[in-house]
Parts: sequence; structure tokens; C-alpha cells
Amino acid sequence: MHVALASLLCLLLAWHGLRKNSLAYSGAIAATFTGLLTFTHYSFYFSALLLAFYLSSSRLTKVKANIKKQLEEHFVDGGKRTATQVFSNSLTAVIICTFHHFSFPPSSQCPPQNSILSTSLILAYLAHYACCNGDTWASELGILSKSPPFLITTFKVVPPGTNGGVSKLGLLASAAGGLFIGVVGAVSVNHGLICPWAFDTSPYVVLPIWGAVWGLLGSLLDSVLGATLQKTQYNENSKKITADGRKLEKEEVDEGVVLRHVSGWDVLDNHQVNFVSSAVCAVVGGLVSYFWNMHEDLDMLLEVIESTFTRGYYHLPLDYFDVLARKLEWLNRRQYVCELPKTLVIGLLCMYKPDILEFL
Repeated sequence: MHVALASLLCLLLAWHGLRKNSLAYSGAIAATFTGLLTFTHYSFYFSALLLAFYLSSSRLTKVKANIKKQLEEHFVDGGKRTATQVFSNSLTAVIICTFHHFSFPPSSQCPPQNSILSTSLILAYLAHYACCNGDTWASELGILSKSPPFLITTFKVVPPGTNGGVSKLGLLASAAGGLFIGVVGAVSVNHGLICPWAFDTSPYVVLPIWGAVWGLLGSLLDSVLGATLQKTQYNENSKKITADGRKLEKEEVDEGVVLRHVSGWDVLDNHQVNFVSSAVCAVVGGLVSYFWNMHEDLDMLLEVIESTFTRGYYHLPLDYFDVLARKLEWLNRRQYVCELPKTLVIGLLCMYKPDILEFL
């Protein structure tokens, strides 16, 4: 996207966030920074996922706001997200997007072996926003569950809004939030990317499943961190979950206000939990996709070697070696490092297909 158009879109979204009270002033500045680095990427894929997360999460914050206000002391109409909240849910994604932009500039050619790294970054980026969106949907909808939530570490019933508390509705919402990001990714993934998709399975199949999985896993990871490393307190007087780090004022002590400890140690706040969980999902998702792709290459190479030597090369028809040559050409262009088996196959092929040397 052109810089001028990206800047205009950022300003419009910041104005929209301020007008709808979904962003504080610091949050609007942070969102503009995040949006500018994301929207200037030449592929619409990265912009689409950011927009899908921001617009859907902002909308869900306002669903049944009157009920949420009765359950949480720190509830703010519209969300009014600060810069800290914006960066905790976007910093890792901005780094991935920027790295992809400069690693695969639009004016360059993309060698086939680079498609693995490109696809892994695409899936890491999706895992990040699937985690964020899944957790947001679970938090905004799960708190409305008619059945009381239970703490993910002990399975004890806890008050609605407790960090680490999960419900069936919340878990379904987290998978749905991730699935939504995955569907948006599948629709936009072929818009402007230089490197081809590296997997044999279509992105229209992989991305929605990938999004749903990381939406659920990310929400579960966030819940585990929230239940253990984030302190949750319950105000016995107002019957509400308190904000992070809430302490009683002198007047409240005099009035007999009681804050009951529900779960967790006071190690991380909510923003830090969000940052850690989304960063872990992005890193692990990227590594899983990278080695999964390399494993497909290894399977193909082993299949070539096994089928060649078990069937006996002197009994094979010549067209078999045409297929073998094409597979070897594909593997070699991907630059999969497995030199000894590849050398054996090359030697076998050269007996029947001397022109294979032009592929190497």
C-alpha cells in the first residue's frame, strides 16, 4: 500500500477509535504507528489481519457492556485501549511484518527455497493475531456465559472475569475468533505476495484451520498464565473482579472493604500476559510451520530413494525416470540438504537420463 494511502487509513482508524471510545489518545498514537508499518507492506494480507482483529475486537467490547460493567471494577465503556494495550497485542506482529517486507522486497525475485521462510512468516503472523483475537473474543463473550467459569489450573468454580477462568462459551469463542482471522487470511493471502505458497495443501484449507487452532491454543495459554502469574482479587463488597494491582485506600479500610485473593501471583499484569502469549504463539507457530515444511521435503526424498531401490532400477520403465527426474529437480530447487541420498539418486538417474545434469 502506498505510504500516503496508508497514512490516511491510519488517521481514519485513529479518529474512529477516539470517536467510538475504543482508543485513548496514547492508544491512537500507538495504533497509527502500528498501522503505518503494517499498511505499507506491499501485500494486503498483513493489513487485512490487523483490520480484522482491531474492528472485531472493538465491536465485541461493546456487546452486553451493561452486564460486563456489573462484573468488573475496571470496565471502561468502549474499551479505551492505551498505547500499552495496543503494543502488547501488535508489537510481535509488526516485527514479523517488517521483517517479511525487507526480506522479500516487491522488486526482487523469490527463489523457490525462500518460499519456506516466507510461508513460515505468514503463518507466524496469522498465529499471533489468531491468538489475540481468540483471547479477546473469549474474554468479551465468555464472561457472558450463563454457567460459572472454572479456573483452568484447579478446575474450581471462580467469579466471572477471573484471570485464568474458562467456560465452554469462552473456549468456543476463542476458536471462532481464531477461525475468523484464518478465513480473512485465506481470502487475502494471494494479494501481492512475491513468494509462492510452500505447502502442497491449499492455503484456503490450511489458514482457517491454522487460525482456529492458534485461537484456541493462544486463549488456553493466556488462561494458564493468567491463573498462575497474574493476581486476581475479588471485591466482596461490590461483588466485582478488581483491576491489576488494586490496593485498598484508607477510606475503604475504614469502611470494611474486603479484597479476596482468588488466584495467581503478582508477577505479570494483563498487558504482559497478552504480549507473552501472543509472542509465544507467533514464534512456535512459525517454527512448527517451517519444520513441518522441511519434513514434507524429507518425506518426498525418502519416497524417491525407497521406490527406486526396492523396485530395482533395471526393471523400471523409462517414464518412471522422467517422474524421478522431476521430483529430484523440485527437491534440488528447494535446496533440501540431504547430500548422500541425493547423490545416489543422481548417479542412478544419470545412467538413464544424462540430461538431468542440467537441473543441478
